[in-house]
Amino acid sequence: MESLALLVTILMSTVFLSGPLGILLTSKAVWNYTKEQTVLWIIRRVLVVVIALAGSFISFMLVFSQIPFGPKLFIAAGFSLNIFVLKREFFRNK
Repeated sequence: MESLALLVTILMSTVFLSGPLGILLTSKAVWNYTKEQTVLWIIRRVLVVVIALAGSFISFMLVFSQIPFGPKLFIAAGFSLNIFVLKREFFRNK
């Protein structure tokens, strides 16, 4: 039972923390700092994509599972935040 609780904790933490972490990585200060250095720009971009896609896929999977409505709201908020982060990363000036 401990391993199941650990797995649930890891999945929920991924969903809840991927959005704020993505927003931090796409903030104006980090964006401008990494724009000057190509290697950091690529690393930041890959991190944003991996984190946002992992959070989106896990939240999409959890939203259709049999869990109470309250956690589903938080999961849906995490999903929408990850989609917002991807939009902010790739369509910033459009």
